[in-house]
Amino acid sequence: MNHYNQLWVEKYRPQKLNEVILSPEIQSHFTSLKEDIPNLLFYGSPGTGKSTLAKIIVKDILQCQYLYINASDENGIDTIRNKVISFAQTRSIDSKKKIVILEEADGLTGESLRILRNVMEEYCDTTRFILTANYINKIIEPIRSRCVLFKLHPDLKDCLKRCVYILKEEGVKVSSDQKNLLLSFIESRYPDLRRIINDLQKFSINGELIIKENDNIYDTSEYVIKSLIERKNSLDIRKYVIESEKLFNNDYHQLLRGMFDFVYSSQIPDNVKKIMVLEIGEYMYRDAFVLDHEINFFCCVLALEKCFN
Repeated sequence: MNHYNQLWVEKYRPQKLNEVILSPEIQSHFTSLKEDIPNLLFYGSPGTGKSTLAKIIVKDILQCQYLYINASDENGIDTIRNKVISFAQTRSIDSKKKIVILEEADGLTGESLRILRNVMEEYCDTTRFILTANYINKIIEPIRSRCVLFKLHPDLKDCLKRCVYILKEEGVKVSSDQKNLLLSFIESRYPDLRRIINDLQKFSINGELIIKENDNIYDTSEYVIKSLIERKNSLDIRKYVIESEKLFNNDYHQLLRGMFDFVYSSQIPDNVKKIMVLEIGEYMYRDAFVLDHEINFFCCVLALEKCFN
């Protein structure tokens, strides 16, 4: 059986509200959703179902006319002026409220957000907005105040149940030792369910689940921090990490997380440790936005290097 015939994240993407992993309160709220909805803002970590829920609302619950825009790709003023305003100005074909879905609205420029605020106000009689964001602090307050906010954070046990269900549906064999690894594997990537499912498919390519413990990431993370402590040349550290990319699957976010864990549990003096933790946390945040993850990692190394000068 070829387990790459179809991506599991798409094959098992929820199509109905009761298939989305939500808290009982949020589930109850959207179960009783009516046609005249308020503007909505879904926020939370990547892979928690924000876009999926938005599409279920327009396609299944409201069954209304909608415009979908990925704001991380189309984040300029022209998008709001040419697409959003044009859509909002036209009459609805079914007399229902029209919906604009702005995925990753935290990627909009500041000026775009300010114009969007006015559009939401001006066309409130005909159009509603559903925004999704990974980082709510990047959404200006006037936009937030015009929306009902929902933080999506799937329950860990429900994520585990969903993964077990998918593995059973795909006929993947899971040995007893892999069952023990499965929970720790999911916990290490939680709450990004999308990434968890993608990785499970990768580890099940031959019809049997083989989770590889990512010791290589922690070995590399340990090497980086110890090299900094020993005041090794930062260019040599970078060269080593680039040459080791295959060992940690080019996953620089997890590499930074491994560095964070190593520093946190180390015997580095507390005054230095606190600065290092703050620096690594900042570059983990930036990792979600940058085009080149390796360069972001190296900038983190340069920032940490100052702690030992």
